[in-house]
Amino acid sequence: MIRSFCSVLLIILLVGCQTPGLQDDPTGIELVVLGIAQDGGVPHLGCQKMCCIEARSKNLRLGPASLAVVDYRSENVFLIEATPAVEEQLSILREITGISNEGRNPVDGILLTHAHIGHYAGLIHFGREVASTDGIEVFCTSRMAKFLRTNGPWSQLVDLGQIFPFEVTLGVAADLAPGIRATAIKVSHRDEFSDTVAWRIEGPKKTVLFCPDIDRWDGGVLEKLIEGVDVCYLDATFYDGREIPGRDLSEIPHPPMVVTMELLRDLAKENPGRFRFIHLNHTNPALFNEEIRRDLEERGFRVAEVGERLAL
Repeated sequence: MIRSFCSVLLIILLVGCQTPGLQDDPTGIELVVLGIAQDGGVPHLGCQKMCCIEARSKNLRLGPASLAVVDYRSENVFLIEATPAVEEQLSILREITGISNEGRNPVDGILLTHAHIGHYAGLIHFGREVASTDGIEVFCTSRMAKFLRTNGPWSQLVDLGQIFPFEVTLGVAADLAPGIRATAIKVSHRDEFSDTVAWRIEGPKKTVLFCPDIDRWDGGVLEKLIEGVDVCYLDATFYDGREIPGRDLSEIPHPPMVVTMELLRDLAKENPGRFRFIHLNHTNPALFNEEIRRDLEERGFRVAEVGERLAL
C-alpha cells in the first residue's frame, strides 16, 4: 500500500524535475493527469481501513480524478474537472509543465462532467473569497449551467463574472484553442443536480476519452465511446464491488473494473496502454495491491498515474 503511494509521490517529484514543455512534440499540446481517485480522494473522510490509516500516518494524498490540457504555444491551460483539491492539483501542473498561470486566472477554461462534489466543488476557490477569477469559461451542458446560475454559492461566481458557463451542445465539438476540440457525450449516471457527460478531447495527433463516471456499459455504449479514441480514461470506482461491504451498490452504480476488463480484453491485448483506469475509490485494491496491478498490466490495461503526460 505505502509503496504504491510513495510511487505516486516519486512520479510527481521526478516530473517536476523535467525540462518543461514537449521538446519532441511539434504541436506543443499535451494532456496531464492531475488526480486519479474518486470524489473523496485518499485518505477518505470517515475511513478507518488500512488504506486510509496508512495514508494519514505518512501524510500521503491522492486527489480526485482530474486532467489538464496544456497548450505550450499560448501557455493556455484547460482544466478537466474542478475538484476540491484544485489548488494542489494546479501546483502539481506548474511543477510538471513550468507554466505558471498564477494570479486571478490560474486556468483559461474548465470542462465539467457533472455536479457531484469531486468534479465541480473546486469552483468555490474561484470566488471572491479566494482567487476572484475573471470570466473563466466553464464548458458544460445546459442543465449544469442552469445549476450553476441558480444555486449558491455558484450563482455568485456567475453574477460577479468570475466564471462564465459556456453551454455546449451534446455531440458537437467545441473549439478550446486552435487544434484542440472537446466534445461532450451524454452518459448514464445519478443525475440529481445535472446530467453527466464524458469528454472526448481531440488534438492534432491524438484523441482522448475521459469517462470517470458512468452507471453501466449497457447497450453498446462502451464500444461507441471508445471508437476512434487513442487513449481512454475509464471509470474504475470499484474493482469488483466487494470492497465496500454494507453499502447498497444500486445506490451508487459503477461498472466494476473486472467487468470492463472482460469487455475490452481483446482490444487491450492488441493495444496495451490504450485503456487506463481512473476515479478509483479509496477502497479499490487496484490502488495498492501489487499483484492486481501486475495482472491488469499484463492484460494490457493500466491504472492512470498522477503526473502522467500524453502528447496530443
